[in-house]
Amino acid sequence: MAGSYGDLIRMARKAQSPPITAKQLADKLKVSAPFITDIEKNRRLPSLQNQEKIKMLLACEEFPGYMFDDLAAADNEDPRVVAEDLAKDIRKESALRELIRVIRMKELTPAQITALTAKIGGNENGK
Repeated sequence: MAGSYGDLIRMARKAQSPPITAKQLADKLKVSAPFITDIEKNRRLPSLQNQEKIKMLLACEEFPGYMFDDLAAADNEDPRVVAEDLAKDIRKESALRELIRVIRMKELTPAQITALTAKIGGNENGK
């Protein structure tokens, strides 16, 4: 499993059929191959526009789109950056904001959150 956005890009690239090289991905994004290498080595993050393009090019059953959003947000030091799908829902739904605040206030552990997610119908990964 990918531990960072860079790991995910490298793994998803190689999982394509046929695999996509860093150079091919760079060409599709109109960036340099060293830029892709920097992303995969977690030295840089692409722009939000290129993150979206990468997701569209590489998302698949093994590496669904939400993984790209989640790991890009997790690797970004800017606290305002949140996975796109969650950001939209959080802005619209006050009940979702309240749920997140309760989880934080109760200081639930990751295992407790996973168990709660499974109890309300989430899959085994809590997604």
